[in-house]
Amino acid sequence: MIAACRSRCGEGTSGMPSFLRKVMRTSFILRTAALCVTLGLLGQAGCVMAPTISLSVTTADGEKLDVPLNEAAGPATDGTMTVKVLQMSPWDVAKDKPKEITFSMIVEFVPGTVLKGMLVQDVTDTPIEKIFEDPNAKIVKNNVWGTVSKPFAPQDEHVNWILTVENSVRIFKFTAKLGDGTTHSVLKPMFVPSNVKEFMRTQLGLKVAPAS
Repeated sequence: MIAACRSRCGEGTSGMPSFLRKVMRTSFILRTAALCVTLGLLGQAGCVMAPTISLSVTTADGEKLDVPLNEAAGPATDGTMTVKVLQMSPWDVAKDKPKEITFSMIVEFVPGTVLKGMLVQDVTDTPIEKIFEDPNAKIVKNNVWGTVSKPFAPQDEHVNWILTVENSVRIFKFTAKLGDGTTHSVLKPMFVPSNVKEFMRTQLGLKVAPAS
């Protein structure tokens, strides 16, 4: 499964800017470790097939979706655009400065699509937080668009949920404006178990006091 993840995450990145390719390479260890932790949790129940456990979520702007908690979510797509990669990674901002958090994103479009703008938001709850916006976004090689967000300090309202000890479910909305005048939106859920959050805090050099 890890090998398959590497193949999918690397798909279409040959046309990415060099800084995005670098992020995808350097953060692979983090993704793999987080994946191993998650798979370890899922594997504790043994090899017996279990029913899907999901959480029904209503976003801050009123959309509803079911987020699977014990298996991988299906493709986030509307048939025109597909979110291929959404990941969080620690980021070295500057020497002797605390690490911050960035989001790496890759979206694939059907061939022939003309992209005019892209907006990525965390719509889990209010207030809705803008993760990234480019009113002049363009598709690059292999029908994909990709970027890395600006770094967010762990205490920033965009990512401060990483400091909590319980499991988190976050919902991200990708909204694309296309050259034909249409607007397409896709919801991408992210289930982050508590021990994956703890691993991320360790990578960021943070210590969170245990609950009393």
